[in-house]
Amino acid sequence: MRLNGEIYDGEDGVEEEQKHVVGYALTLKKKNSFLKPKFERLARSVNYCMALSLVNLCQMLSSIRCNKGILFVAIDLNRPLSDQGPFDIILHKLLGKEWCEIIQDYRQTHPEVTVLDPPDAIQHLRNRQSMLQDVVDLNLSDFCGKVGVPRQMVIKKDPLSIPDEVTKAGLKLPLVAKPLVVDGSSKSHELFLAYDQFSLSELEPPLVLQEFVNHGGVLFKIYVVGDAIKVVRRFSLPNVSKSKLAKVAGVFPLTRVSSAAASDDDADLDPGVTELPPQPLLERLAKELHHRLGLRLFNIDMIREHGTRDIFYVIDINYFPGYGKMPDYENIFTDFLLSLVQSKYRKRPAN
Repeated sequence: MRLNGEIYDGEDGVEEEQKHVVGYALTLKKKNSFLKPKFERLARSVNYCMALSLVNLCQMLSSIRCNKGILFVAIDLNRPLSDQGPFDIILHKLLGKEWCEIIQDYRQTHPEVTVLDPPDAIQHLRNRQSMLQDVVDLNLSDFCGKVGVPRQMVIKKDPLSIPDEVTKAGLKLPLVAKPLVVDGSSKSHELFLAYDQFSLSELEPPLVLQEFVNHGGVLFKIYVVGDAIKVVRRFSLPNVSKSKLAKVAGVFPLTRVSSAAASDDDADLDPGVTELPPQPLLERLAKELHHRLGLRLFNIDMIREHGTRDIFYVIDINYFPGYGKMPDYENIFTDFLLSLVQSKYRKRPAN
């Protein structure tokens, strides 16, 4: 295989069979959590064959091309992107206007390269006001359940006005306060739970105030990788009773709502709380959001309203989430990348 005009040799010093190249631009933290050795080994060693022409059997047999896996190559941010590669796919999760412009320009000059995902589509999820709008517009009542969004409002300035604004909007306590902008920083993931109206003025705008929905302390993380979906249950915030709401006042910081170490799989919980959402509902939701958002790599945080079986709320959507916490992500992601390459070759005209 050739990269920048040079032959890439395998570990034994012998030129390897052709590999498909995935260029990646990730933070060090993201690289370490995602590109784990097991994943890289699996992707590099996988074998498959593709038929490039299906006009007739003879042509098909003569045009089968065997490819040997995927190679991940780090993109050098200090060099022009067009001088690197060639790439089959670019995988990225970097912030900043400069990087977005680089990727946008590259997509225009290299339409043959699949970019995961378009910067303008990713930008849609950077704002918690616009993030959930596509869910609001959905009607999934024919797919074994109802999916909505908790009532919410945006506060952009003047924290002293928050109590009055909440009263005017008719939002019910308690309220979850989230930073308006998701910029990858730890601060953008700081959540607060407000129990009384007057303490709301302690919050720091710009932010989103979202009604807290009792959900039995269980959250469903729905990972989407192309057409594949994987659901994982996680512990979440406990229900807030009316008696507790009457006794407690103030605004309290919340730890991360869910974590990989806080799986409820072995916990003694009500089956009605832990039952996974219906598969047809999840498949339809993921498909609709894929088309509306223009993204292929994202996850949905969903809760079930306590005391119901089929009323669900989407409370967050994240681009390129922590797939390292998703069971069997190595195989799922490898299949996804290979399907992208295979699709590209199928679209090429036969010789």
